[in-house]
Amino acid sequence: MALPRLSPMPWGLLVLTGVYFVVGKLGLILGFSSSTAVWPPAGIALAAPLLLGYRVWPALFVGSFLVNVTTEGSVWTTLGVASGNTLAGLLGAFLVTRFTGGNVFGRARDIFAFAALAGFLSTAVSATIGATCLSLAGFASWDRFGALWLTRWLGSAAGVLVVAPALILWGVDRTLRLTGARAMELALLLGSVVVVGLAVFGGLGSAWVRVYPLEFLCVPLLILAAFRFGPREAATCVVLFSVIATWGTSRGAGPFVWDTENESLLLLQAFMGTIAMMTLLLAAVIAERGRVEEALARAASIVEFSDDAIIAKTLDGTITSWNAGAERLYGYSGREAIGRPIALIIPPELGDELPKILAQIARGERVEPYDTVRMTKDGRRIDVSVTVSPTRDAEGRIVGASAIARDITDRKRMEVALRERDTLRYVASLAAAAAHEINNPLAAVMGHTHLLAHEVDAKARERIDAIAAAASRIAQIVARMRGVTQVELTDEASYLPEMLDLNKSSERLREHQRL
Repeated sequence: MALPRLSPMPWGLLVLTGVYFVVGKLGLILGFSSSTAVWPPAGIALAAPLLLGYRVWPALFVGSFLVNVTTEGSVWTTLGVASGNTLAGLLGAFLVTRFTGGNVFGRARDIFAFAALAGFLSTAVSATIGATCLSLAGFASWDRFGALWLTRWLGSAAGVLVVAPALILWGVDRTLRLTGARAMELALLLGSVVVVGLAVFGGLGSAWVRVYPLEFLCVPLLILAAFRFGPREAATCVVLFSVIATWGTSRGAGPFVWDTENESLLLLQAFMGTIAMMTLLLAAVIAERGRVEEALARAASIVEFSDDAIIAKTLDGTITSWNAGAERLYGYSGREAIGRPIALIIPPELGDELPKILAQIARGERVEPYDTVRMTKDGRRIDVSVTVSPTRDAEGRIVGASAIARDITDRKRMEVALRERDTLRYVASLAAAAAHEINNPLAAVMGHTHLLAHEVDAKARERIDAIAAAASRIAQIVARMRGVTQVELTDEASYLPEMLDLNKSSERLREHQRL
């Protein structure tokens, strides 16, 4: 889920400052002076830069300053606390973007990065700066620095883990695509969250809360939200549970009530941060699984409806997958082919072809596409073009091969026909050239016999007439040869063995005539 960059308007910055101030004052109501175990503004300080960009930092700084300066402390102390809170939000946004590429809550590994970088690391910055400023100014004693730091850090971390995901997810996608039944299901889920939250944290089940760990009743509803709706709605349920639990715990109700209110809220925040992270992880895993299933369904549809034969096999040649294209091409059904050796479709004389290919695949070598022959169920031999690629398991190890075969029998026949045509054209061009070369001296012979016929006696004339008849016969043969060449040759360029020089041909004709 890549985060968009929305353009904050001036009035939007004012609204952000107001929201930060109101939520911060609500959090401080449950704490002492400028420290509280409930600090939802930390989630706002992280979500705002991720959604709106780093330019919103003045709104965050002013909101934090107003929250603290109107509570307790000097202006200088408040400036330091506000700087720490603002810096923590900006640092968290930078780290999340840097190490997840802005793909927050879309993958399980990004949830861990979000929790570690934004939930634990960046909030330690604000806790350290805030506790140091308060201690230096004398608003908190140094012997309580550890407790003060832990309170501020855990409150901010819980604010990031509980509040920020819901804000970010709703900021990315604010549309609700719900049918009537789906809307009713969501309403029932939210109603159940409220009822269970009040029962566990609001005092409705106070007689049982002290005896049994009823806080875990929240978990099934959060799992249901993750399964049925997704990360956004699941994060919303976490926020709703957190609001009810914080309200109930501050009133002394629920399973996390301890000696002091601050200790009770710290325990609650640790619990809410834990289930928030668990819910986000589960929702991300479910979303990932959904995307994988969709991708597998698309791939399976492509494979199943492909005209090509797509066959998967193990490294020993056992067929493990046989699509409809393979059924049409080879004639075997999937039930007949799967589990049998691939030699089923390989001609006996090509028996050593496949072991060599599979050996190359096993070594991780690339196998170039190649043309070969395969056998169908009825014994016919067909020409195919085969592309082979390795198949790997979840750990990346090569466990088999996938072959895509395309019937090229018609293409091969066309290639043979084209070669035969080219051969005929070449022969025809040779015949045309030979006819041309014969006609030149033949014309000279016939011309000279015609001239000699008027200069010799009768006996010699008979011989000359015989020569003329033979020459005429040769001319007829050449004419028929030229007729054949005219049929065979097309308007395309013919494959002549050499270029004819008309000037040289005319010169040879004149020389023959002078003989």
